[in-house]
Amino acid sequence: METLLVLIVVWFGASVGLLVLLYGRSLAAAWREPVLGFPVLIFESDDWGPGPDDDATALRNLAATLAEVRDSTGRPAVMTLGIVAAIANGPAILASGNSRYVRRTLADPDFAAVLGAMRAGCRSGVFALQRHGLEHFWPASVLARLAGDSGAGSGEADVLQRWLRDVWARSEDLPAPLQSRWVDCAHLPSTALAPAEIDRAVCEEADLLRQVFGATLHVAVPNTFVWDDNVERAWVASGVRCVVTPGCRYEARDEAGKLVAPTRRMHNGARGCGDVCYVVRDVYFEPMRGHRAERVWEALAAKVAEGRPTLLETHRANFIGPAATREAALAELERALRGALLRHPDLRFMSTAELADALCDVDSPGRVRMWRRRLAAWCVRVGHEPGMARLLRFSGLGAILQAAGYLLGDVTFRRSPDPSRC
Repeated sequence: METLLVLIVVWFGASVGLLVLLYGRSLAAAWREPVLGFPVLIFESDDWGPGPDDDATALRNLAATLAEVRDSTGRPAVMTLGIVAAIANGPAILASGNSRYVRRTLADPDFAAVLGAMRAGCRSGVFALQRHGLEHFWPASVLARLAGDSGAGSGEADVLQRWLRDVWARSEDLPAPLQSRWVDCAHLPSTALAPAEIDRAVCEEADLLRQVFGATLHVAVPNTFVWDDNVERAWVASGVRCVVTPGCRYEARDEAGKLVAPTRRMHNGARGCGDVCYVVRDVYFEPMRGHRAERVWEALAAKVAEGRPTLLETHRANFIGPAATREAALAELERALRGALLRHPDLRFMSTAELADALCDVDSPGRVRMWRRRLAAWCVRVGHEPGMARLLRFSGLGAILQAAGYLLGDVTFRRSPDPSRC
């Protein structure tokens, strides 16, 4: 019996040592990451910008849906709008023989209805604006590939020609590599942009947004999550305080146009260049792709147990287009919000900028300081780390962490209401 106990102690001791040796930095980062004292749910919707008046109608419908659902403090649900401030002026580009890039911006009177809907939603507290690029592409890359210089063949140039002929060309319809604004995809694999070009583009974007909205937007969402330190420095210099990430950073695309493996891992509240604050958005909510409210509730429950906020990525495409698509997306959004409140009555709605402020402020009332609850959240976080899954499972440490997280966790985190009530 004594020998068995010794073997068990040696086994777990060796497993812990191996875990620390292989994943020590991740374990420490999970501990340093702030633990929130209440559930937070934010829907982040990208790609909003110049568009037809139907987009303004879509925004008003979204605002009305969000305003109907309020948390325990009386605050309405919040959706961030990732603003793409300009679109390509296709006819003008084609008229130049594809030699000159021309844009139409949100400052154009043609987009007054869309702009008015955005501003109205901000005034009522249901929208929060974030930067998502002056365009959702790097214009020089589009022109180069339009000229057929990329080696991709004439087929892609034909696709781009058709895209430019559409006066309401949507950036979502571009080939995926071209949607990465902060890297040069004129040829693949991609190459980094010159710092001076980045500085110029970021200043141009910031000036236009300030002109249109009368304020600096402090949160940036990298297009397709591809960016580098030079972009980050330029953002910070122009007023950005927070960068939305998927928990990592991509910096390039390969020969096939796919994202190259991430160069950095990130946690909520971690700091980057110029002390910018990172937040993590790693759950998708795309009703047009079949995502349902249940997906939101499942993600929210996991994040609450981890003491983390739940940021859901969605896109404009869900809320424009055919009436059936729009109405189904709105209905699912409202069901997700109401079901989330039913499951977590202490749920809070806020903007991502407000969340970043709470994450960066050690005295924020939204952060947990009690070691027991922090340890409970840490146990759950470590248990959910995909890179450690195999070691945790085979060593038995996963079961120990799961039990510790349950026993140490607040009773609110373990609450499991009857789903049939939703």
